Amino acid sequence: MTIWQKIENKLGEKIVAQHPVGGGCINQTYVIETENSKKIFCKINHSAPLDFFEKESEGLKALSQVKTWKVSSPLLHLNAGNTTCLLMEYVEKKHPTTEYWQNLGRSLAELHKIYENNFGWKDDNYIGSLKQINNRKSSWEEFFISNRIEPLVKLALDKKIISKSEANLFTLLETKILNIFPKEKPALIHGDLWSGNVMPTIDNTPAIYDPAVYFGHREQDLAMTILFGGFPSEFYRSYQQHFPLHEDFLNRKDFYNLYPLLVHLILFGRSYWYDIEQILRKLK
Repeated sequence: MTIWQKIENKLGEKIVAQHPVGGGCINQTYVIETENSKKIFCKINHSAPLDFFEKESEGLKALSQVKTWKVSSPLLHLNAGNTTCLLMEYVEKKHPTTEYWQNLGRSLAELHKIYENNFGWKDDNYIGSLKQINNRKSSWEEFFISNRIEPLVKLALDKKIISKSEANLFTLLETKILNIFPKEKPALIHGDLWSGNVMPTIDNTPAIYDPAVYFGHREQDLAMTILFGGFPSEFYRSYQQHFPLHEDFLNRKDFYNLYPLLVHLILFGRSYWYDIEQILRKLK
């Protein structure tokens, strides 16, 4: 039985149209229409672990604790052979406005006010197609080194993406890390927050998706918003209004971004090494 047949069986109705949509570099994505005129967003992956979308659904549930943004509800998750699929509520997109960016800043601040005692998550999940290690730690510095940096440096080395001498540059971070990050409570964070994982809905409510959630340092989310071009100033002003950051955030944002840059290095190749190396050399 194909994945599409399994979807029809679970829905209890025929699929009359499948419209591929762009934006995903990990999954195939579609808007499907059923015989009863329902529109459903569908994500399919032919090579991911079979719990891939189960972990995403758990992350979406965590994000839905914030009521001022829209989280697309997971409808069902199913597997067929090596293929895994997630059906989600379809959300219509609108052009972003100033009000949208202000609402997104406020909503992210509300997410970051959800705390836990330790950094980490109840189990491992995924960022992109890579496993994300979430062993609980009492300090952000320990969590960041042992769960974020070390596993990916080892993976990049094993895959021969970086050399041993390049891997050794990360010892600079380990020796200086206690002087980099301000002390914060472990906050619930999105974990993969860039412009491709948020969008405005028809009433200017932010829609948010594709999480890689855990309890981390809230500045990790803010740093990643800047990594690939940044969000408009209205977003940052709104966030600051509702949950001000410690001073000098812009001077330390790059150190948080070592993690997503390592993810991109492993998934997409050596072009990301230059930025990583420049950040590490700031520590000399």
